[in-house]
Amino acid sequence: MGGMGGMGGMGGMGGMGGMGRQQQQEDLRMDMRITFKEAVLGVKREVNISRMDPCATCNGSGNKPGSTPTTCQKCGGTGQVLMQSRTPFGVIQSASICPDCEGTGMRRDPCTACGGDGRTRKDKLITVNIPPGVNDGSRLRVRGEGNAGVRGGPTG
Repeated sequence: MGGMGGMGGMGGMGGMGGMGRQQQQEDLRMDMRITFKEAVLGVKREVNISRMDPCATCNGSGNKPGSTPTTCQKCGGTGQVLMQSRTPFGVIQSASICPDCEGTGMRRDPCTACGGDGRTRKDKLITVNIPPGVNDGSRLRVRGEGNAGVRGGPTG
């Protein structure tokens, strides 16, 4: 049983290291009907989409204008807190998301316009180019027109 003392490191929680990083957001999906003639010849369609755009007040950072984020004192900027439990088998260590900074590693004053998310919902008119010869059920992608990422992450 002497070899079980290292069990606290099992799993490693390696996947938690990127919790506070910017994340690319999802693409938006929209179903559209076109006529047979439009499918054969191709067409450009303008569609109105509702999406998450970077917040104009904080420029997508999620911070109140004029404030500067500081390193979280509870987790030391890692975004994780380690907890140890003594059991009959030894000490077991586990990591969880820091409750003070919500895994970002930074303490900040949230923007009042977006609530600290760094984005707000906006409607936008975009043009979708449907190429000639498109088949029923085809998926077309319009790059950069998805939701904005949280706290400055790239759009989907």
